[in-house]
Amino acid sequence: MKETEETAAEREWATALGRGEDAAWKRVWENVIVPETRLPKSRDLMNRYSITDGDLMGMLFDEMVGRGKISLYRGEGSLAGWLRKYVRGFITAANPAKHGEISINAPAGDEEGQKDIDIPTQDRAAYMREIWNITHKCFVKLWNEDPERAYVHLLKTRFFFTSEEVKDFLDMSSTANVDQIFSRNIKFMRAAWPKEK
Repeated sequence: MKETEETAAEREWATALGRGEDAAWKRVWENVIVPETRLPKSRDLMNRYSITDGDLMGMLFDEMVGRGKISLYRGEGSLAGWLRKYVRGFITAANPAKHGEISINAPAGDEEGQKDIDIPTQDRAAYMREIWNITHKCFVKLWNEDPERAYVHLLKTRFFFTSEEVKDFLDMSSTANVDQIFSRNIKFMRAAWPKEK
């Protein structure tokens, strides 16, 4: 069966994501992260579990590029929809009541019906605090390098401004300029992140 143009375009996007290309990840931000985090249910859970849009972008990048999960995409259906399932999973997994747990069976001879002991394998609050601290350090580096670029990043990731709104707010020349700066910011943050770990 011949591959449609739409399927080929989705596969091309997936390949570019795997290579970590800025333009491809900018599309992820606009078509996956922003729409998902604007849903009231997702935003409510994110606020409850202290997750930011940047955290989700970082987790998705780590999963797709760092762990190579992008290779699992088979071109069946929308890539954005497929990625949004991962993002929803990250949000749901942030629930402290749902962390991964190891069950230790009670020793033989204990009373019948005694419950197993559940020991959490990860302190979710500490993990999210560590992510916030690293993100903050990277943002400070961006601020020290160029405050205007930092404002663009802040307005788009924390206040959900569109490129047009950022352009008007900061009196910039064009939305293309805003998009270019934001793309460079994502690249800067991705490069700075491992150095802060």
